[in-house]
Amino acid sequence: MGRPRAKPVALPFRSPAELEQYLPYLIARLAHRWRQNQDEALAPLEIRGTNMRMLSCLSAFGELTIGELSVLSVTEQSSVSRVVEQLVVAGLVERNISTLDQRVRTVALTARGVEKLEEVATVVNPLYCAFTEGVDAADLQTCIGVLQDILARTKEHKV
Repeated sequence: MGRPRAKPVALPFRSPAELEQYLPYLIARLAHRWRQNQDEALAPLEIRGTNMRMLSCLSAFGELTIGELSVLSVTEQSSVSRVVEQLVVAGLVERNISTLDQRVRTVALTARGVEKLEEVATVVNPLYCAFTEGVDAADLQTCIGVLQDILARTKEHKV
């Protein structure tokens, strides 16, 4: 006997309460609010959320191709190429030729990039704490676990 299935929510919504039960809507609103707050908080450090996501992905995963970085940072590949160029000029990342395939270019975090992430952490970590303030730790972990399960079932890419 498996777990009970969630009651489906279907369009058209007949009330705000129905809309607020729609997971994609909630995720989009939360992501939008987070991006706004984060970009505002990061402005004095002269870094945007997209750049921070890319640096964070490189920090967590190590050297990545542009395609992998695009998927993991949730950024269009054409934008990733442009931002990577900016990050290279700023000395935060370096481009390399893959040791496995000379045709493949990879991106890696530099020591200066690590320092920038440490600086960013002084702003983002307290912001994240404020963002999740008042949420029970077990509930937050359950939420994260559920979202990870959904993501794992919907992954298109191997990364």
